[in-house]
Amino acid sequence: MSAALPPEPTGPESFTVDGDAAPEVPRGSRRARIRASFDVGELVVDKFVDFILIFVGLYAAIAVQRWQDSDKEKDEYIALLKDFKTELAANLAQEASIEKDLGSIDTTKPGENLGPMAATFDEFFGALGEDEKVVHCLHLEYAADAPGLKLKKDPAVIAECHALYAKFDKQHGASSDPFVFHPAVLTPFYHYEVWQLYLADGVKTFRNKELAVKLGELYNNARLIEKQVADVEATYNDVFMVQVGRSAATDSELAEIVHEEEEVHGLSPQNQQVLAQLLHNVKDERYAAKEAKSVVELKVERMKKTVLLLRQEIADVQKAIDAELAKVEG
Repeated sequence: MSAALPPEPTGPESFTVDGDAAPEVPRGSRRARIRASFDVGELVVDKFVDFILIFVGLYAAIAVQRWQDSDKEKDEYIALLKDFKTELAANLAQEASIEKDLGSIDTTKPGENLGPMAATFDEFFGALGEDEKVVHCLHLEYAADAPGLKLKKDPAVIAECHALYAKFDKQHGASSDPFVFHPAVLTPFYHYEVWQLYLADGVKTFRNKELAVKLGELYNNARLIEKQVADVEATYNDVFMVQVGRSAATDSELAEIVHEEEEVHGLSPQNQQVLAQLLHNVKDERYAAKEAKSVVELKVERMKKTVLLLRQEIADVQKAIDAELAKVEG
């Protein structure tokens, strides 16, 4: 009878190999390894998805912030353009501060361009002319009998001179001065500081660089006008005022001589010497005053032409700003 065969192992029990006991192999170990591998892969996928979501969220947040910044920058740019438009209108209105003393900006020709200021010069030369007539009469009556003076000492002419003395003495005996000088205040204010603030803060938001350059040129011309107007003021208030002062001193000396003539019907030797000097002084003062007036007229011509240029620049830039606003807001 043959020997029975040993049963095959069906569980985790050990078996022998060449008579040695083999190590125990746990049941389901492959399944456990697969499950563990799957758990690690699932974790990696989850983390990767989390990373993608974080990245997408961050990108979305940045995009929203950029959109908000861009929208804010657009609003600031629109506000800046509107502010400049308001300032340009105010700058254009500064012409009135010049025209109140110098008349229409469009009148630039010397001899016609001083406007109301011309009346001051006319009054001054009128008063100076009265002094010249009196000096001429006194010279005619009391100067040495040079050739030609004898023929002019007609009794009728001397009678006219004495009527002129009386009028002159009466005028200068009153409390009011024959001529009163009023300084001119012309300087406009073109808000150049607005442009300085733009340069300090607005460069980043100004999209149209060509328009920015035009604005810069405009404000530079505005500042040039302020300097030119100040130059006109200085010539009128300083140079012409000096001539007015000198003429006032001459007029006072002449009044003393005329008053003496009216009282004693003659002149002392001292006043006859003063009279000879006054004859030269009056002529010099007229020439100096004419020179001052001519210089003022030339400077006013230059200044008014610059104002006309600025007027056109303002009109052009205002149109450019309107076009830029329509482009940005549209």
